[in-house]
Amino acid sequence: MKIIEEKIKKFAPSAECMPGVVVIHEINPITDFKTVFMTQKGLSQLGVSLNELSEMGSKYHERFFNNEDMEGFLEKLEKLLKNKDPEETFTFFQQVKFKDRDEWVWHIGSVRIFHQDDNGNPTHLVTVVFPVDQMKHIPNKAERLLAENMFFKENYTKFLNLGARAKEVLRLVAMGKSSSEIAEELSITVDTVNTHRKIIKKKLGINTSYEFTEYAHAFDLI
Repeated sequence: MKIIEEKIKKFAPSAECMPGVVVIHEINPITDFKTVFMTQKGLSQLGVSLNELSEMGSKYHERFFNNEDMEGFLEKLEKLLKNKDPEETFTFFQQVKFKDRDEWVWHIGSVRIFHQDDNGNPTHLVTVVFPVDQMKHIPNKAERLLAENMFFKENYTKFLNLGARAKEVLRLVAMGKSSSEIAEELSITVDTVNTHRKIIKKKLGINTSYEFTEYAHAFDLI
């Protein structure tokens, strides 16, 4: 433990000079994050002390972060820890709650392994995050990505009920093509196209062209 304390002590002055917020977490197990270091800028934005964060343990994520998009984050984190490569990183979007703001603040962050034990197992992670709320269009795009991800998870089972041909028809309808155009492109009859459209509407519970497009975007058909 003394080794990591000395490592953080040497690292801290450089971290405080960085333009973003730097955080070091102790991880044991993967779902248990204990904050052992955060630059003063981050502590000030959250309105807490380092001791308070450390005592919160993994509950610190529940208090300050929008965890609706944590599933994808954890998948990437599991891969990072499994690979045990100190040079590997992954980048993510995350919403953070500041002490003096009611709305979420979008951030972009990158994570990598900060320390490993004698067997090469990661014990600590370092994360650097930057707010993107002042960058034109980025927060709105991040909101759309989050909404699309939620739509994907909520409708995945229904989408799997579609056959390959129905998915192709869904894609072409979302692209704005008429039944006759779809029939010509797929070498099928207009009646068959319309039958597929009815089946798609019934299985997905949709009616409008917008809903066709929503599914097509969420499931990477277009």
